[in-house]
Amino acid sequence: MMKRTVGLVAILLCTPSALQADESQEATSGYTYSCWPNGWRKNANDQSADVFGIETSVYGFSLDVADFSQVKMGLLDNPESYEQALDHKAEKLASLPRAEFVIELELDGQRYQVETCQAGQSERPGHLYAARLWESGRYVQHYDFQGLVFRNAKGETLDCGAVLDLVAWPGTLTLTASVSVSKSYEKASLRMMMKSEAGKWERRLSVENGWRQGQQKSLTMTCDLASSGKIGSKSRGSNTGVSVQSPDGKPLPVRFDPKKNCYVSSVKRLRRDWREGYTDIRNYDEFAITVNETDSKTPVPFLLDMRPPANVTGLCPILCDEEGRPTGIPVQLSKNWHDQSMGPYFMPYALLPADKSRTYLLRVAYGFYGTLPSASHAQLSLLGYANRKAGNGRWDQLAIGCWGETICFDMDMSLVDIAITDIRMLMTRNGARGRKWGWTEAGWGGDWLNIADASQRKYFWTDLKTAYLAHGPCLTDVKYDGYYGANREVDFAAQVQTLRTDDYARTFQKLSYTFTRDVAAKHISLYKLGRTRNYQTPRIAYGNGDGLLAEQTVHESVRKGESFLDPVELTGVAPHWVAFVGASETTNQRAKANGYRALIVRRYEAEIAGEIYHQPTISAAVHADSPANLDVELLPPAGIRQFSRGDRIELDLELITLPRVAEDYYGPNDAFRKHLAEKPNSWETTYREAKGNDLGVTVSGGTLLRKYPLIVQTQEPEITVDIKGGVGAVPIRFEGLSSNQDYHLYRIDDGKRLKLDQSVHGNDFWQTDYDAATNTFKMSFNLPLDGFDESQWVLLKE
Repeated sequence: MMKRTVGLVAILLCTPSALQADESQEATSGYTYSCWPNGWRKNANDQSADVFGIETSVYGFSLDVADFSQVKMGLLDNPESYEQALDHKAEKLASLPRAEFVIELELDGQRYQVETCQAGQSERPGHLYAARLWESGRYVQHYDFQGLVFRNAKGETLDCGAVLDLVAWPGTLTLTASVSVSKSYEKASLRMMMKSEAGKWERRLSVENGWRQGQQKSLTMTCDLASSGKIGSKSRGSNTGVSVQSPDGKPLPVRFDPKKNCYVSSVKRLRRDWREGYTDIRNYDEFAITVNETDSKTPVPFLLDMRPPANVTGLCPILCDEEGRPTGIPVQLSKNWHDQSMGPYFMPYALLPADKSRTYLLRVAYGFYGTLPSASHAQLSLLGYANRKAGNGRWDQLAIGCWGETICFDMDMSLVDIAITDIRMLMTRNGARGRKWGWTEAGWGGDWLNIADASQRKYFWTDLKTAYLAHGPCLTDVKYDGYYGANREVDFAAQVQTLRTDDYARTFQKLSYTFTRDVAAKHISLYKLGRTRNYQTPRIAYGNGDGLLAEQTVHESVRKGESFLDPVELTGVAPHWVAFVGASETTNQRAKANGYRALIVRRYEAEIAGEIYHQPTISAAVHADSPANLDVELLPPAGIRQFSRGDRIELDLELITLPRVAEDYYGPNDAFRKHLAEKPNSWETTYREAKGNDLGVTVSGGTLLRKYPLIVQTQEPEITVDIKGGVGAVPIRFEGLSSNQDYHLYRIDDGKRLKLDQSVHGNDFWQTDYDAATNTFKMSFNLPLDGFDESQWVLLKE
């Protein structure tokens, strides 16, 4: 193929209304986390307390759900950066000072206090389903605790229905107790009190005219822990003004919700002049939000409560200036489509700068962002899912476009005991006449580290925190940090990303495992694809950066539980890869459009007992027979099962899902379609991605941090990036930018600057993220590199 270069991208961000880095800092320096320090799912012999924890940039709070007398609360000396707060995991929660928390009922002279809740009394392993996660992200943690148990001094239990609702912002903790009684009372009161080293708060509700049977009463208390200069609840004062306009310019109601402790604009059944649902949505919902300057200058907590969105399965909120230019101020992405009583809803939370009066445009991208399908990584609530007494923990859902999920992660393991669940396709149909823009399949299930020893059937997560650094729409970025094992035997970190593209789904997963103590493993795998039902895998192929090592047919004579492929070391140069070539969903009346999975190992580094290993080892077992279906596992080197403190394993993985033939792909990428037509059902499709995106990159004026996705730390006003190779819409992110304006990105063709404009509605093909740790911005783009051996890009600040 001839060496070629293609057209420039020019992004003109010159506008006086664009935010400078210091203007974004106040809104992004506040953050929140929630976690279960001792884990959500546990082994039967693990008797550790079920402790729920909140950690923010200002304070920490923990509650033993089995014993409400075990409460801790205190102020924290936490870093400014949301991401940096991952480093200490949940360790600060353990050292919080004791606090006193009281929820008390007085009914006709008899006093009752909450001692526990349903989650603290039910049987394991799924008992914590009654501690329900509604919304969780950078700004807000919203949970409720079902089945509060009130007892009097004699130990007698009150017959009632009661729930504790919890909403945490960076500087405040809002608690709402809702109680319905099973009989009527003449005199009644409800009291709530929190006493800690950080302060004391108390609220009381007196029921003047009697409390009737079945009647619900609620009491809300907000603990304002914000110190000077931090984000608290001061913005709720009378001088605060927030107004919202719908996409057609009509004013929407805005009210302060004391239970959510924020301003809420409710959007119900929004009328759109474009098609909704499962179609190629290329339009946006856009809301003009005007914030008046506040006396305190503190950011305004805001929620747009949308029911329903145009398509809840894939959407990404972007806070822009009035011209639609991304500001870099984060918007939390929380949603649910499982609760039938509420219907699909979308809850984007934000902290809006109020140092001066300004208007923002909240843009919600669905199917496409500009000319390419949008990427999103959301926290998806499980409330209402199958009405099961299980789940309701953290569930992260990624999508490219809005046509179903791309991949899901059960990050509390509240539904299943593995990390990876649904894996699906992009722009795939059942043949040339198949339905477009719908749900797909690529084979269910997988896991990250799976390790067992003599005392633990499986190491489950502890102290696990999640940082939603970027929800999309060009390049998502979410990090996880914690431990595996009841005794914190393995220090764990992960980064998950997906991209805006129009060929096939890719999920980037960087995993790090470091042993904190000696471990003798009975079983261990570093990564797994499998546990798929109703699928068949006729072939398995694996190779390296030079091509195919082996391809084997999976005969129907194999039996469930057998080893099909004994551990084999993948030799040769990276990247290494393995593919379930030709895998498909087994025939049934509800079969979705489907394809197959492949795993690319771009980096494998294990340091064990002082030895360093770079060659991955894989194995494949028969998960099911008739038809044959395989699992594949990535293993430690050389059959090692003994690990010492300090041993580490680092993986840079890419999971892709692929259509079998060209007729199954309906996307616009001609290069990919041409390849499928020439190489149907072939291992060469996986190799094309593995080799083609093993990029050769040189940078001047900055530092290359990562090759794929491409990450560049800028250092000079002009940065040149030379790229060899590239398949699809390759993501590139420039970090360390002083503002979100004045930067122009060019591509050089024979010495000329040529423009590539991927916008459709204006300013809608790049992503901006603010980095509080460095007080700088990041900008992400998706480079169309198909068919070009080499290309040169120049980023200028002008």
